[in-house]
Amino acid sequence: AGSDGTPGAEGLSGLARAFFYAGARAILVSHWPVDDYAASVLTTGMLDRMYAPDARGRAVALQQSTLDILDDTSEDRFAHPRIWAPFVV
Repeated sequence: AGSDGTPGAEGLSGLARAFFYAGARAILVSHWPVDDYAASVLTTGMLDRMYAPDARGRAVALQQSTLDILDDTSEDRFAHPRIWAPFVV
C-alpha cells in the first residue's frame, strides 16, 4: 500500500519500500483500501496486458486496465473513482 496519509509521512508504506530495498524494479500500490473484486479485475487485466505480445509497459498496462474497468457497464460501482483511482505503479 501507499502511505497511511499522515501529513509528512513517506510516500510508500514500509512494506512497499521493503520490496524496493529487496531489488524490485516496480510495484503496484494503492493509496487507500480497495474493493477486493475490483482490485482482482484490475490487476489481472494489467498483468494480461503487460505480458501480451504487443505490451507497451507497466504504466500503459495499468492505464488500459483502468479504462477497461471504466468501460465495464456490468458493474455500476466500477464508475466510481474509489474503485480505480487508488492504484499507481
